[in-house]
Amino acid sequence: MSAQDPFNFSRWIFVTGAVSIVIGFGIFLDACNNRKTTKGREILAMTRTNSMPSMGIPPMDASPPLKTETATFALG
Repeated sequence: MSAQDPFNFSRWIFVTGAVSIVIGFGIFLDACNNRKTTKGREILAMTRTNSMPSMGIPPMDASPPLKTETATFALG
C-alpha cells in the first residue's frame, strides 16, 4: 500500500493556484480595458458644453517683442 495524502493537498494546491491565476488575469484584463465610465462621459460632456468661447490671442501676445534679452544662471 502506498501512503497517499488523505486530503489530496497537492491537487488542492494546483486547483487553487490555477483558479487564482485565472481570476488575477481576468482582473488584469478588466483594468486594462479602455472603456470610459459613465462618470468620465459626464465630465467630458460637461467640459464640452461649459467651455468658454475662445477670445483670440491678446494683443500683447500677438505682436513679437521689439528687443529680446536673455539671462544665464550658473549653478555651482
